[in-house]
Amino acid sequence: MVRATLQMKVKPGKAGDFQDAWRRIAETVRGTPGNVRQALLVDPNDPEMFVVTSDWDSREAFTQFERSREQDDLTAPLRELRQSGQMTVHDLVAHIE
Repeated sequence: MVRATLQMKVKPGKAGDFQDAWRRIAETVRGTPGNVRQALLVDPNDPEMFVVTSDWDSREAFTQFERSREQDDLTAPLRELRQSGQMTVHDLVAHIE
């Protein structure tokens, strides 16, 4: 299993729009083969700094989605709302609920 983590700084005054757009996108992504879970986090000291995490069954499932035209079209609204973004993908060793 892999976890993709995307840290994003949104444009000033766009935090609410970003959260709404992320929720709509997440509802669609959760039906994507291989997607396990997603989460949205916000920095309590900087309400325009967000972290998005998504867990995938395999690196192949994540890569297939990440490189797809569907992903490009689906996430376009987020790209319009952000100032910057940085992604990392890690192998998930353990997840305890």
